[in-house]
Amino acid sequence: MMATFRKRKGKWQARIQRASGTSQARTFFNLRDAKLWARKVERDVDLGIQDIKPVLVTIGEAFNRYLIEVTPRKKSAAIEQYRIQAWLLHPLSRRILGDLKLSHLAVWRDEQINKGYSANTIRLHLAVLSHLYTIAQHEWGYEDLKNPVQHLHKPKLPSTREIRITDEDISTLIHHTQSPYLPSLIRLALLTGMRRSELIKLHWNDIDLERQLIYLTDTKNGENRQIPIFNQVNVLLQEIEKDDGQLFPIKEHAVSVAFRRAVKRSGLANISFHTLRHEAITRFFEIGLTIPEVASISGHKSWAMLRRYTHLRSQSLINKLNN
Repeated sequence: MMATFRKRKGKWQARIQRASGTSQARTFFNLRDAKLWARKVERDVDLGIQDIKPVLVTIGEAFNRYLIEVTPRKKSAAIEQYRIQAWLLHPLSRRILGDLKLSHLAVWRDEQINKGYSANTIRLHLAVLSHLYTIAQHEWGYEDLKNPVQHLHKPKLPSTREIRITDEDISTLIHHTQSPYLPSLIRLALLTGMRRSELIKLHWNDIDLERQLIYLTDTKNGENRQIPIFNQVNVLLQEIEKDDGQLFPIKEHAVSVAFRRAVKRSGLANISFHTLRHEAITRFFEIGLTIPEVASISGHKSWAMLRRYTHLRSQSLINKLNN
């Protein structure tokens, strides 16, 4: 058994770790109280008065450990930190890890729905909480810990076929933005189908105007791809102020916040930044691109994931034949 002490945000965290992997932690305002508590717990464990169990660790304490040990290994670390911070600011973070019940999460879910968060956003926040429990079970030695997220009824995602965004919607959305970068981000996403993370990582040296190509080297699926610079994209790139760094010097989570606020102010419903990618791919099929052609732009590994869009192309062909 070993006690460690760490200063975090002006407070001291004492953690007692056993060889079995189980641990117990608590936060104090000063180091003296942290050491006194650690000695008392160690003495009680030695006397058999108590044992260290996962139920004594709060969700907030577990998430702080997760931020140090798990999040840095992920490509989506920045956006995951944003979601974890949201959990840390919520009263549920003060609950003991083993005492979180399905009813607590049901109340949280309904709160998020009433605040206007999308089903996808709620599911993503639940996903990081669920992964916290998985890590605690399999890597931290809390084998008996139950994951309440697994049995929670998640909000239903709207069918992607039902979500379309018009040019008028885009104009309305841009009119209600307050970020100087968001208008160009929205337009470039709609023209190219690039993911939010890909747009944020984009540098000017990734763009070859002579060859009319955008080179993506750090993508979600880990594979490089090229985006063609057609006329509309070229015009937009000419409008963006050029330097030697990023096209959009803004954090990914800041884009999410700014976009969500713009959507709320505009009065549009069921629109996320990913809706722009979906709309772009839909339009690619409507102008007659094939599945392989669209996949080369969108980066989809599986053509099966794109077949849901082919009904749109068929309808477009019918319209052309009828004209």
